[in-house]
Amino acid sequence: MNSLATSTKAPSINLQPPITVPFTGGLAVRLYEDCRPNCMETASIQKGLVLMLNNQELIEEGVGFGLPIAKYVDKTYFSSSAEISIEKTASFSKLKKTYTLDLISKKLWQKQTINDRIYSKWRKTFAKSYLSHKELSPIFNKIMELRAVAKIKTEFVKVKPRGKIIVNYEIQPATIKVKVDFSHLTLNNCKELLVLNEQGSTVFGEYFDSNNLKLVGSKIGGWDAVTAKHASLFSAKKQVSFSLQRTSRATLFRGYEKTKTRFAWAGLSYSMQPTDGTFDYAIELKQ
Repeated sequence: MNSLATSTKAPSINLQPPITVPFTGGLAVRLYEDCRPNCMETASIQKGLVLMLNNQELIEEGVGFGLPIAKYVDKTYFSSSAEISIEKTASFSKLKKTYTLDLISKKLWQKQTINDRIYSKWRKTFAKSYLSHKELSPIFNKIMELRAVAKIKTEFVKVKPRGKIIVNYEIQPATIKVKVDFSHLTLNNCKELLVLNEQGSTVFGEYFDSNNLKLVGSKIGGWDAVTAKHASLFSAKKQVSFSLQRTSRATLFRGYEKTKTRFAWAGLSYSMQPTDGTFDYAIELKQ
């Protein structure tokens, strides 16, 4: 997951079985009602669709396909609780997940809360340097790893919800149609809506797009805008890829982070202005 937030919370105790929908060739997607899979930084937040191959989850520390997040003037809101359902027809399966945005993050140093304003200023400076000097990404990754040594942690705190976001995932052969409904979300002081599409960076280590741009590993970047009509993340080892189209309604970003014990995500995600309407897009899977 991109460094908007992190997590140290323990996984849920009362675990319900997930919904799993198979594709062809060993591919499948899985949807949990709780916050599984509980991996590293994203352990205590809800996930979108988890991509699977031969019964193995490929998400690692990513947040899955179609996970909504809302950024407000004061805080970024995530989801800790949700409800799921499934509708099956002869031609497709439609999964529905209703996310309650009730979670924010806070930074701790030796169990003491770090002032948000001070930390935010440091984080923005660090992010700007990271994006401006990508050739130094191995050094920046080491700095991120040392954060644990310095006992700086991020913890999620449950707060009064800002509303709900409903996401429908229509599972068709080789395609996932996603429809995000923001009409039940409080938009007062909201400045940005994000829909993340992430799986594991150990698996998806190659990027290519319709502009013939090809990038590998950290060269993919931390959070770069996509200018091509469509973009893909590919796994050479698994021989599987997922692709998204650029749209006029949102900015498409590519991202990749792989930092020991902290980050392991690769994604193609949308950022848009606040809206009380819906946002539709498709994820194309190839094997």
